Amino acid sequence: MYRKLNLYTHDGLFHADDVFAAAMLSLIAEEINVVRGSDTQLPEDPQNWIIFDIGGGELDHHTPERKEANGFHPGTEIPYAACGLVWRKYYQEILEELDCPQNYTEQVYRRLENTLVLGIDAEDNGVNPVALALNRIPNLSEDLKKSIMADARCEYTATQMIKDFNPTWNSEMNYYDAFMDAVSFAKDVLLNRIDSIISSLDGRDYVLNCIDYSANHIMIMDQFAPWEGVLYSQFRNPKAQDIWYVISPALRGGWNIQCALSNSDDRTSYRHPLPASWYGLRYEELQQASGIKTAVFCHPSGFLAGAETQEGALAMAAEAMK
Repeated sequence: MYRKLNLYTHDGLFHADDVFAAAMLSLIAEEINVVRGSDTQLPEDPQNWIIFDIGGGELDHHTPERKEANGFHPGTEIPYAACGLVWRKYYQEILEELDCPQNYTEQVYRRLENTLVLGIDAEDNGVNPVALALNRIPNLSEDLKKSIMADARCEYTATQMIKDFNPTWNSEMNYYDAFMDAVSFAKDVLLNRIDSIISSLDGRDYVLNCIDYSANHIMIMDQFAPWEGVLYSQFRNPKAQDIWYVISPALRGGWNIQCALSNSDDRTSYRHPLPASWYGLRYEELQQASGIKTAVFCHPSGFLAGAETQEGALAMAAEAMK
């Protein structure tokens, strides 16, 4: 952990790439000294500064020379912006400071890259990944491209969220204070996202163990952990493919029984549905319909049901399998 880092970036309107770059660097320093200025007023002692998104150095992306040197995010046609450049250079130091297990480092790097950094860098460079994908499809009319682009448009992204931190035309707030507010917000986003990624990696081993112990089409989890991504990735594991129901503690109390899917992209492709006569019922109505005294609810779409006890959830599974 550095005691203090001097950061220099451009002044004026700020964007998600420079804000998140500063937030990333704040994770490896007890204190950051941020100066926002022009490319004609760069620090005279650049060795004592991290200069990004300005100045033509390794963390800038605005000149043709830097764009060529930076290249593209791996496997994409998305150029790097300041966020991606800082993440690529400092991710090991950042994750070490956050006590990320060393064997997770590269996985966390890729997941944050794919879930947050890519979108920020794409928007900052004016690149639309949907448009890039459509351009690879032969004989697609321009009208159809425009229609697909309109359907895929997402108006409120992380980039827009940060943009809204800029002072409005009638605001008395100065840009520096607004920038630092945005950096504080982005820092929380980063910490939450990285913590979530590490947690999911921790949970993967637990879920795999639950799959190994599954039997009679049922996987029981004594502690809830996100399981769907892990289960559906195990397409070569016969035990994983044989699971119909997952039983786990409910966050609101009691126990849930959830249907596993045949196709994770189709939320109604239940491997074995719960009885349709249960759908939407609660408490006494569901108890009467199911014959399970501790039954609490069944979701109207039938993907999830709940009971007061684990035994009740298991009984519901057994009844559903008849």
